[in-house]
Amino acid sequence: MNQRIPAELRKLRELFQTEDPVPERVLAGSYAAVAMRTSGRDRGELKLVGDSADERVGVRTGGPQNRVLTFAMPGRVLEMDLVPAASGLVTVSGLVLNKAGQASPTGEVVLRHPAGERSGELDRHGAFQVTDVPRGPLSVVYRPERAEPAFADWLVC
Repeated sequence: MNQRIPAELRKLRELFQTEDPVPERVLAGSYAAVAMRTSGRDRGELKLVGDSADERVGVRTGGPQNRVLTFAMPGRVLEMDLVPAASGLVTVSGLVLNKAGQASPTGEVVLRHPAGERSGELDRHGAFQVTDVPRGPLSVVYRPERAEPAFADWLVC
């Protein structure tokens, strides 16, 4: 993986670093996200199985768009809707579903970001809402009552 970088690309990198450097808070947030991602590898996994951002969007759709994320874990599905709110923030609402015939899920959904975390308790139907979530790197954690939490990989919202 130790490949030689062509001189043209080195000069281009130098130009970007001098004229348009990456803000320190973005670098710190990126390193924090990588550290948090590698720290939870031995736990349960929430696997991203659907992301509306991957769908093709028509040319004429304008304005802020909601984003729907669907995660799967053994015996459960977590679906959440990210709605743009105030500048740089989103409101997240969603639902955790169990297999048919099982009791409604309990616990909380935690949204981790470089500056901390926000959480929402599941109601008696398995629904939750979390407000004022900063846009940027985000990881989802489902913490059921009396069971191990399930963690999702980091993504950018």
